[in-house]
Amino acid sequence: MKNDISVGLDYSHNGMLSLEASSYTDFTQFLFTSAYKLGKIEAGFHSLEKVKNYNAIVMSIPKNINLAPKEIEVLEEYVRTGGSLLIIGSQGGEYINRTNINELTRKFGFEFITDEINDSVNYVNLQKRPLLADFTPHYITQNLKKIVLSSACSLGTLKIPKKEKNVKVEVLVRGGLNCWRKRFDGKDWIEEDCPKVPLLLTSEYYNGQVVSFGTLSIFSSLGREYGFSAFDNDIIIANILRWLTLDVTAEGKVITIEIQRDLFHWADSIVKRKKWENFSDVLNVSLKYFKDNYKTIIKELESKQQERYQIKTQPKKVVKKEEEEKVIDLIPKRKKEDIEAIISAIEEITGEKYERSISGDEEADFLYKESELVGELPEDLNTLTVKELKSFCSKNTINLPVKARKADIIKIIQYVLGND
Repeated sequence: MKNDISVGLDYSHNGMLSLEASSYTDFTQFLFTSAYKLGKIEAGFHSLEKVKNYNAIVMSIPKNINLAPKEIEVLEEYVRTGGSLLIIGSQGGEYINRTNINELTRKFGFEFITDEINDSVNYVNLQKRPLLADFTPHYITQNLKKIVLSSACSLGTLKIPKKEKNVKVEVLVRGGLNCWRKRFDGKDWIEEDCPKVPLLLTSEYYNGQVVSFGTLSIFSSLGREYGFSAFDNDIIIANILRWLTLDVTAEGKVITIEIQRDLFHWADSIVKRKKWENFSDVLNVSLKYFKDNYKTIIKELESKQQERYQIKTQPKKVVKKEEEEKVIDLIPKRKKEDIEAIISAIEEITGEKYERSISGDEEADFLYKESELVGELPEDLNTLTVKELKSFCSKNTINLPVKARKADIIKIIQYVLGND
């Protein structure tokens, strides 16, 4: 991290978050080890020039004191011109803390709600400590699995006119489906369900940015089950401060993308060899070229994809047909005279005469019968019975002499198979 990043903490409005408080020692230690330059803002926000000395300002909700109109004006202009602001609320929002913080936050498109969030299913020991896992993909929510926002108030987003292009509010953390709250309606505290209620959001306001959520307990060192060290609470705080203090120009936006390893190393080498400003320049140039030549590039990609598809599908059919023709040519063709010779040889051995049942019309069928034999035979045909051999011959229309013996049947089958 750069050692010139300065963070100012508001000490001028009775906020509870302070570096000296023993209840926030883990957070204080984190700030020092992260090499942030820390400063205390004790004179309020009356001078824009002094406020601009900080890359980011952290302010907890004022306690029993209001922000002056001049301070609200200065903080708005600070964010408008590129400053970063983290505003932390607490249970009961503006009403319980007796302040006018919403006069500032409404300029950024949101406000603190007068309530306290609970969860009847997912919580840590007490229902006012909701265990949260519903995160919108963003730099701030990277590497998060679960966080706890204890005794928190919720946030309300305001309707922003469509013509207003310089304000963008995004909810990053929401309550679960079983969330409920105690809300002050102006007269009484009522209990009501509030599933998916906004609990942490960002506002990109002109050239600057704001992050806000409704609890100070996340910074606590006292509660290991809900404070700074609980679950991924420390990770989200680290991500928030990095997002607020990253050196990003007004034209750029912080996003998270995955790059193939070989492409990353190639692009990184270009940055170093050509002395480009940073890795983002390579991506921006690439995307700009793709945007300017979108139709041409897509057309070429579709053409190549179609060629690849044709190469994969067409040749297979041709090769298969050629192979089938070659196999058919290799099948030996038997003649009627060959069968006559076999039967005559059998007659000489046995001394008996056999009837010829193969006619001229049947000869052609017999010649090619071996190419479509039905059933499998063991390597040693002697293991089969005469009945099994005759059954095989019957299935394959192999004509046998009337009184053929087992040995004769085997010889005829072997001859048909081309093994004799």
